[in-house]
Amino acid sequence: MVLGGVISNLLSLGTQLMPALGTQHRQIEKELKKLMELLERIKIRLYDAEEREIRDLSVKHWLKELKGVAYDAEDVLDEYRYEVLRAQVEAKQIQVSDDMLDQIKEIRNEFSEIANDRIALQLLEEEAPKRSNSDLEISPTSRFVVESDIIGREREKEELIDILCNEIHDDQIISVVTIVGTGGIGKTALAQLIYNDKKVKKKFDMFGWLCVSEDFNVQRLTREVFESITRGSCDLANLNTLQENISEEVRGKKVFIVLDNVWNDNTTHWELFRAPFMSASMVKILVTTRNEPVAQIMQAMSTIKLDYLSEEQSWQMFRHYAFGEAIHNTCSDLVEIGKQIMKKCGMLPLAIKLIASLLRYRKDEESWKMILESELWESDAGNEIFQPLQISYARLPTYLKPCFLYCSMFPRDYRYNADDLVKLWISQGYVQTKKIGWEYAKKLWQRSLFEGEYGENFNFTLHDMVHDLARSISRHECYSIEGDIVPNFLGKLHHLYVGDGVKLIEPSPSPFTKFTILRTLIVDDCAENFLSAFDFSKTQKLRVLQLGSRVDDLELHFPCANFKHLRYLSLNGGHFERLPEFICSLYNLQNLTLENCPYLTMLPQSIENLVNLEELLIIGCQELRVLHVSLCQLKTLRKLLICESRKYY
Repeated sequence: MVLGGVISNLLSLGTQLMPALGTQHRQIEKELKKLMELLERIKIRLYDAEEREIRDLSVKHWLKELKGVAYDAEDVLDEYRYEVLRAQVEAKQIQVSDDMLDQIKEIRNEFSEIANDRIALQLLEEEAPKRSNSDLEISPTSRFVVESDIIGREREKEELIDILCNEIHDDQIISVVTIVGTGGIGKTALAQLIYNDKKVKKKFDMFGWLCVSEDFNVQRLTREVFESITRGSCDLANLNTLQENISEEVRGKKVFIVLDNVWNDNTTHWELFRAPFMSASMVKILVTTRNEPVAQIMQAMSTIKLDYLSEEQSWQMFRHYAFGEAIHNTCSDLVEIGKQIMKKCGMLPLAIKLIASLLRYRKDEESWKMILESELWESDAGNEIFQPLQISYARLPTYLKPCFLYCSMFPRDYRYNADDLVKLWISQGYVQTKKIGWEYAKKLWQRSLFEGEYGENFNFTLHDMVHDLARSISRHECYSIEGDIVPNFLGKLHHLYVGDGVKLIEPSPSPFTKFTILRTLIVDDCAENFLSAFDFSKTQKLRVLQLGSRVDDLELHFPCANFKHLRYLSLNGGHFERLPEFICSLYNLQNLTLENCPYLTMLPQSIENLVNLEELLIIGCQELRVLHVSLCQLKTLRKLLICESRKYY
């Protein structure tokens, strides 16, 4: 994760702790001041270092060493903050471990030793650009995402619509049309436009959109297509039952389905997936893929190959994202530089969109020349899309980088909800308030890193190439486990997502006992014995814990319950009757969500001890009957929601 964000959080923590230090902690106060002064000196060299880390391995190693010490420092200061909060709740004197002073001294010495290497690395003392109010304000303009993303694809759009709506092939119950092209060429954008076209909407009765990616899991895709065509949720686990239900739903209907980003070339999987659609009167399936063999396996009746844009089309797209309607008021020098940058993007739509979206917010000639002359154009020469992607990331404001990289913890094609993600950012210290978090999300959307329709209920995705970029930068820190593949670097992870339906393979000893520095653990609906593989007595650095698995006994899974740093706790599907009392000692907790816990009858009486709780969401817990009056003592509580089912609010 980006070091600048950790340093900023450390300085914020130190500032918060200073007023709490009494006369008995003067030595700690003195050492803390020295540490903060050193951090300020390090901070002014980080901007240059983070600019160079992608292309300079020695700088990358220096940042990695600093980051390790910074994380340790953050844990130490946060533990002290916890003791301050506990003293406030229990109305006692602050208790600090005897080695706290030694820990801060040791951390300061480690920082100082590593920071001295800056001379050999020739790092510049250059402060990161300051954020202005205009940089954070919400722009009233709209990007018209879909229309602008298919500039230069009008011919392919009309050709595909004619094929899909033509009656010639209607003697075939199931017909497949494929869009083939390299990553970033615009396949998904074109499919989205066709999916929402008025002619297509009139032609078909039922519609479904599936993000497939590398894992062509027939059961998962069958459940998702059922939910998509019925616009409802589905709890069915048996594939045969699922397919019978789909067969009944589509019987005699005209169905249109998009399978986006398909990699599978297994004939058996494809035949099994299409089987329940034979009862329909007509099914047209539009497939986007990078691999031509996929079209052959699916016996596509038509294939459209997307090629690179022409120079004229490339400039049209670049001009739209970089200048908008202001092109006529732009100086000719910027236009000329823009044309040179556009050519470096290789006529690839995604690359053009990302670089031009970045430049839209930089109107000075110097910034444009810096991008034109960037050394990153020469990096990773074998991958023409990664060069502009790396530049787009490198030129992000420092405060946006950790927010963007955090998304790499989730799997490809994951659908993010901005409100949930902002709360996770706050829990990690990347953002201080929800308002600023939403502004950060908008900034990433404006730079085309987040794809979706921005609004009050902002749900978005990452293009798979953008996701690959984030994961390449944050590798060994962020990871998602899917299937039965477990990485060999678990002990280095800070943020882990465990996917839906992961099957637990139980070697001895379990690989999940290695976690000591994990800060995020998000577990989807997994095998019931999955959590037993985690040794939570060692996983005490957590800021975020989200469980989507059935949990019968929280105290059994968390025997030590030493989660001093925890900010975000979400329990979904738990089979417990009450929350254990230890939850009321989570003094740093800011967000508590209890969802679909059918046996939960009451909240603990000591819930008033959660002195930092800002949001309490109780969703689908029908048996909850007792809400203690102590809830009224939660002075920091800003949102209390009790409802029957989740709707993004």
